[in-house]
Amino acid sequence: MNSILFKPSELTELKALVYKTCGINLHEGKLELLKSKVAKRMRLTQMNVQEYLSHLRSNEREVIEFIDTITTNHSFFYRENKSIEYIVKQFDCNSKRQVKHFKVWCAACSTGDEPYTAAVQLKALGVTFSILATDISHSVLEIAQKGIYKNDKVKQVPLPILHRYFQKGTGKYKGYLKVKKEIQQHITFKKFNLISDHIPRSDFDAVLCRNVMIYFNNETSETVVNKLYQSLGTKGFFAIGNAESLMNMKHPFKSVAGIPSLYVK
Repeated sequence: MNSILFKPSELTELKALVYKTCGINLHEGKLELLKSKVAKRMRLTQMNVQEYLSHLRSNEREVIEFIDTITTNHSFFYRENKSIEYIVKQFDCNSKRQVKHFKVWCAACSTGDEPYTAAVQLKALGVTFSILATDISHSVLEIAQKGIYKNDKVKQVPLPILHRYFQKGTGKYKGYLKVKKEIQQHITFKKFNLISDHIPRSDFDAVLCRNVMIYFNNETSETVVNKLYQSLGTKGFFAIGNAESLMNMKHPFKSVAGIPSLYVK
């Protein structure tokens, strides 16, 4: 099944469908990955190539299921935390911190590691805050909403934070930790498509859109970056992944000196 032979027109259609839906650019270097992932979905749906392509044309949920298989969703707590740590420190230095409600948007939250990472640091700081955490994938959002993770996902969390904001699992949950409700209550998880959905104009104090543009081409990335700019309040922060760059894009952001991949409006 892994040696699927696509007609050129079928491959073109599949790549175009994925690009239109979520902006992921399936270039030639990902052809074998694409074939293996199509094979996986075909096995699960018990369809041949033609039947599966027809199914994709008429079933948006299947498109999202397929996209789930071609994105890695590799994440863990405190991943690339330098930019989040900097943002939290700036919130702490804000002259209005005692009365201000800080708003953060994690625009590609995957399994929730990132918004929870930001939340525990903001909670420890003692500020009032809320986090909107969005992703195109319903399956990763389900994981995020449960807030249950294997121990190896939280290895980089400082012990005082770990003991304060996580519950240790027992019985069938031995080897797992659960994020406490006092952290979960600050986060709203929602399905959101960065390409097609309307960007909320909520004057966010920070927007995190990290390690998602690696799947986009430059044109799509530029469009998304400029859309996200509109959701930020004055002097709001914008963080991207360490492997990403805003070079060769037209955008109004200013880089933050000494903090790679962090920008300010």
